[in-house]
Amino acid sequence: MVGSHLYKGNRRGRPWKRWYIDSVPIRVFRNYQNKGVAYPNAQGMRAYTSIYDGDSWATQGGRIKINWSYAPFIAKFRQFRPKACFWNGAVSISQCATSSRANWWTSPIYNHLNNAKKGQMKWARDNYLIYDYCKKFNGQMPRECSLDETS
Repeated sequence: MVGSHLYKGNRRGRPWKRWYIDSVPIRVFRNYQNKGVAYPNAQGMRAYTSIYDGDSWATQGGRIKINWSYAPFIAKFRQFRPKACFWNGAVSISQCATSSRANWWTSPIYNHLNNAKKGQMKWARDNYLIYDYCKKFNGQMPRECSLDETS
């Protein structure tokens, strides 16, 4: 199971802007700063991995049981090569946002998903999505949930 969330302090936040597994997009979080939605593009970030007992929610309400005979479970990154701009403090904000060959993520091809990638993401969500915070939220629906995620 992959959780595509950001954490600020010890509180879970919004999902990261784009997640792929085996080149298939599974989540997109559009930049809607101009519409009042916070966006993680002006600070350093870290990747973490963890294991915890999600037996009541991560297993589709307990329908799919965790096989504890495989314990001990170990969470780690292996051959992890982030494709990112490395954070060196506030100067990194402009360095990482500048359109250049080194900043491949600023290329127009990464601004939007093409129709094939949209289809792949729909397939992944239709077949594997367990939880969508835009459909199951406490209180007021998050602003970005009413905006087009795939445009």
